[in-house]
Amino acid sequence: MADYFERSRENLRLRVESVIIDPVVSILVKIRCTPNLVTVLGFFVVSIAAFFATQGNFKTAGILVMASGLMDVYDGALARKLKQDSERGAFLDSTLDRLGEAVILVGIIYYYSLRSDANIVVMASISIVFSLMISYLRARIEGLGYNSKSGIFTRPERILIVGLGLIFFSPVSMIFVLTIAVSIGLVHRFFIFWKLLRK
Repeated sequence: MADYFERSRENLRLRVESVIIDPVVSILVKIRCTPNLVTVLGFFVVSIAAFFATQGNFKTAGILVMASGLMDVYDGALARKLKQDSERGAFLDSTLDRLGEAVILVGIIYYYSLRSDANIVVMASISIVFSLMISYLRARIEGLGYNSKSGIFTRPERILIVGLGLIFFSPVSMIFVLTIAVSIGLVHRFFIFWKLLRK
């Protein structure tokens, strides 16, 4: 099952790259944009999204979250195109990805904390912790010498839930779905890696 999700994600990534990503990357190459610049701009965009979330403008926040998610795809594709893959670039990308995921939820927490909605604040806080833990599990398993991206509700899926949820649904519904998703994703990845370690 885990391999199926991983293969499906990779096939989807290749299709998206050929239709949507490659033309934009070609433009970025022509204007001499660097992968690290795209990474930083993506974080800047999601930070603006967080500001809109604090103001209760959730649809705009959702659009910006989706834009930031696309930029995260562009930086990796651009790095491969320019053959500029580097450990520093990967480190910067991973760091800002984690911060970006957290900052949009912090914006939502701020909005609902002003309205004393403890349920949303707690669920959003759980979503932050569990999302970071899903990413941490991969980093830890790689630190132990294994290489696996297995698991469901990894960062691309979480970005879709947040972005599309804010655009088309209420933030309350989005947070509810996200909390369930990251809870399932954390347990799923933990047991996949636990089984891998037993081998």
